Amino acid sequence: MLSYRNSYRRTALAALVMLVLALMTAILSLAWLTAASSFFWPVAILWSLPCMLVAIFAGLVALGGFIGLSRDAMELDGRPYYSTRPREWQAGTLARMRRRLLTKLSGSPAQLGLWPGEWVQVRSFAEISATLDGKGRLDGLPFMPEMLRYCGKRYRVFRRVEKINMYFGPTAPELRRLRNAVLLDELRCDGAAHGGCQAACQLIWKEAWLIPADAANPSPPMLDAADASKLNTHARVESSEGGERYACQMTELPRATTPLSWRDMRHYWRDLRSRNVRVSPFITAIALALFNGVQRRTGSPEVPYRQPTDRKSSPKVDLDLKPGELVRVKSRPEIERTLNSASRNRGLWFDREMHRFCGGEFRVASVVRTLVDEASGKPLTMSSPCIVLEGVSGTGEYLALCPQNDLIFWHEIWLERVMSRPELPSRPELSSREAAPAVEAGAGSQQ
Repeated sequence: MLSYRNSYRRTALAALVMLVLALMTAILSLAWLTAASSFFWPVAILWSLPCMLVAIFAGLVALGGFIGLSRDAMELDGRPYYSTRPREWQAGTLARMRRRLLTKLSGSPAQLGLWPGEWVQVRSFAEISATLDGKGRLDGLPFMPEMLRYCGKRYRVFRRVEKINMYFGPTAPELRRLRNAVLLDELRCDGAAHGGCQAACQLIWKEAWLIPADAANPSPPMLDAADASKLNTHARVESSEGGERYACQMTELPRATTPLSWRDMRHYWRDLRSRNVRVSPFITAIALALFNGVQRRTGSPEVPYRQPTDRKSSPKVDLDLKPGELVRVKSRPEIERTLNSASRNRGLWFDREMHRFCGGEFRVASVVRTLVDEASGKPLTMSSPCIVLEGVSGTGEYLALCPQNDLIFWHEIWLERVMSRPELPSRPELSSREAAPAVEAGAGSQQ
């Protein structure tokens, strides 16, 4: 048995023992105190509550340990364990009844309380423009030129955005609070007004820019050329250092959000209340977070495991991959041999989110060569192009279930070309991402 697996097993078994002891203590206390006298039943309940909380905590830690052991076994065997099921709830009868009720109540149009799966129509730019300040922003969040083409059209809500993981800056990774905002189904920035940035970040929409709508008969209004020109002026910023700088939703996150503590459990409640996450992935994320918290405090390896190394160099392989080609993600041990002591290969971090895709086959979606640095707004050309795979994005599982759904970048050395098989369909889109990798060292990150 590998030493880190022994550590997982010890923690999981210790948590199971604690679970059993806490449950037995609660049950015996209730039985003894209520049997002695009915007068003591309030005391019995008060005494049993802490025991039950300890039992729940221990049970989740044990569950996290067993999930870690199971996933690690699949990683060693080269079997992927990503899920194609949506992370969020799908809109049904309850959502429709709720929306009908809300439409009858008066309230601010800036706060629609949208749920995943609901249909909305993007307002006309004339209406959206009325909500923007002199810099083209609402509550600090820019309405970008790349969003203009969606005005007047109808889309489904993908997820609410109650929080953001900001993965750049001196305090990164930092959890930030964002209000009255949603993601719409796979509407991503094409970077046309930002130097051709290829990060393809999912666009964030303030609820004030949307109207609840049915799924039929969209009627997009005509856009004036002046609309794009007006927004383009806000996409570029002046810099005392000289050179070209851009402002986008990612660069403006510090001004569009407020700090949120990782220990503030209310953000998890908001995930459940807004139906941003189903019960099963929610429990899995909580169990892994608690298990890793115990491991971290005891100085033990966390889940998922990565073999440490003192290697300084980063090997390189050029496959010259093109969009549409079928590739296989190498196994974790193979990828570990390409990483330096910082778990990077030529500046690109092999992130925890990437473990679940090891051994899986996917088609190349795009080749990324140009990015905007989120911290400075400076356009960057990557020395080593990165690969984006179809349907591969971060789940947020290891970063407090953040909803960003950012794409994951891969170096070609972590992939191998597979002979195309006509009978193999493209992988379905995953609807979930937290934490995704950082990109070129000193060149920003894609989380």
